[in-house]
Amino acid sequence: MNKSRRAFGVTACLLVTGFSVLLAIGFGTEAPAAEPQLRGIWMHANFIRTPAEADQCVERIDRANLNAVFLLVWYWGGQASFQSSACPMLEGVQPGYDPLEYMIRECHRRKIEVHAWFVNGAYGRPEPLHVLDQHPTWLVDTDGQPGPLWYDLGQPAVRKFQSDLMIEALTRYDLDGLHFDFIRYNGPAVCYCEHCQKEFAERYGCGPIERDRRAVFPLSGMMAGNPVGKPTTAEVLAQFSDGTPAVATNQLGKGRVLLFNWHALRGDTPAIAETLKRVLQTWNVTDNRPFVMDTAANRARYPDMGAKPTAAALATVGYNPQVITEDRLPDLPPDSLLVLGDVYLIPDETAEALEQFVRDGGRLVVVDGPILSIRNASIQRVLGMGAGADYFNRLEVVQPVGTSKLLPCDGVKIDFDQLTRQREKWAEYRKSGVTELVCDVYRRAKAIKPGVQVTAAVFAGLESAERVFQDWPRWVREGMVDYVVPMAYTANNDKLARQLEAWKTVDPQLERILPGLCLYSRATSDGSLILRDLDTVFTQYRMCMDEDAKGANFYSLDGTAAEPGLLLTDPLIAALRSGPFPSPVPAYRPPSRVTPAEK
Repeated sequence: MNKSRRAFGVTACLLVTGFSVLLAIGFGTEAPAAEPQLRGIWMHANFIRTPAEADQCVERIDRANLNAVFLLVWYWGGQASFQSSACPMLEGVQPGYDPLEYMIRECHRRKIEVHAWFVNGAYGRPEPLHVLDQHPTWLVDTDGQPGPLWYDLGQPAVRKFQSDLMIEALTRYDLDGLHFDFIRYNGPAVCYCEHCQKEFAERYGCGPIERDRRAVFPLSGMMAGNPVGKPTTAEVLAQFSDGTPAVATNQLGKGRVLLFNWHALRGDTPAIAETLKRVLQTWNVTDNRPFVMDTAANRARYPDMGAKPTAAALATVGYNPQVITEDRLPDLPPDSLLVLGDVYLIPDETAEALEQFVRDGGRLVVVDGPILSIRNASIQRVLGMGAGADYFNRLEVVQPVGTSKLLPCDGVKIDFDQLTRQREKWAEYRKSGVTELVCDVYRRAKAIKPGVQVTAAVFAGLESAERVFQDWPRWVREGMVDYVVPMAYTANNDKLARQLEAWKTVDPQLERILPGLCLYSRATSDGSLILRDLDTVFTQYRMCMDEDAKGANFYSLDGTAAEPGLLLTDPLIAALRSGPFPSPVPAYRPPSRVTPAEK
């Protein structure tokens, strides 16, 4: 969350300039809203650790004629920004000060709603703290796959803890709403914990999903890759379900090349380690200290990929790699072993040096091929492949092609259709756990305070939501939430138009789907903020209003600012007041209805 003040200083200057231009060209001739409308904004409680910081934010929210604050109150590895019997207070909060209580009092004085924003799925810390250190089994069991920590919402104990926590906040504070976020899973990973697999097998009668620890091929499971294709001189040893090469070898001059055409080194897969061992034995490679290389261009574009994680993965299977830069390539001994993992950008000069290295007798292992450099003739000759193939992230089977002593294989055939049906049932099961938490909080909240709004920040794309087991269209249709806020953070107006059209297939009047729009973007290299084109921000707001949206929620008041309230600048406030928000209006609330969730 914390970024440099220098980066934000530049952004602030751009904001001032951009909004000044909008004012100068006369933006904002719309008539004052005659009816209630959501004019919301997300904000982070870790930027209001003192009353003075909160006062600054509330004053700006009020002047901008916003009428709803979605305040992050629970995240950070299980810390809360309110008094809770289950979680500690957020680190750094001024002693004796309750951020949520203070914000409610000051906002309500100005007729601004306060919605308590909870991050439900993501843990918010890279290591167990506060919650998972006490309940380590509440973590999604990904079987050693790397990635951030996530709560397993499939477990009743996890759902009860989170539901109790949200209801505790509602009973202790005069809240206007409870707001779910990250109410999903982190992609389509399987949870291998005992509870989930046992319940899944009992519910659907299709057996548990086995851990993919096979020491032989074929392999199956969730896989992702940036593959190359169209073999020319390469020998394909195994392929994916659509025929794309998965494992291949190639000979060029005196050298040899092995290709794993996906992220094969991610996770503990004995079959991959055994294949690598057999290939190196066949190549007469006895040194267990391979060289691992990437390129400066690749590091600049993909700072978290390349040599370092590849070296770490090789170390887990018994190798002692040495990381080098591309300038060392011409100096490597001709019989050296070189590994390229997730190296997608290879400049022409380096590609030529790589080809020469192989021709002179070098041994090369490539993991997830150089897809962005496959048009280079040297790369094509090195890999024995002629073109790129489509990126994938899905359930896959790696099936041997023929027989090869290089590939450990037991001759088993995996029924891909049967496997697909099982994973479809898994998706249904996973969605049900998330939905149960949403429904339980809604039912309990309405019993305590019928007027409270239960809402959720959700993926803007219906297909994207489906992939992370977030069945929000069902929540809307069956009355499990009052409304959802799709995070429509795209800067592409055509994409937003398509999203609006898709939302109307769920809620034709957009009574329970209120867009979430973004004020800024992030740079990919260092995380500093990049100013969103301001004309785009307001054009997108108009697009939503033209489709009869009942308002919008903006991300965010503070963004990742080093100082609270920085994104809600004076020029932005002036632009809002002279444009879409000329005078205060009440916050929008959808029509009341008795739903199955309340019965």
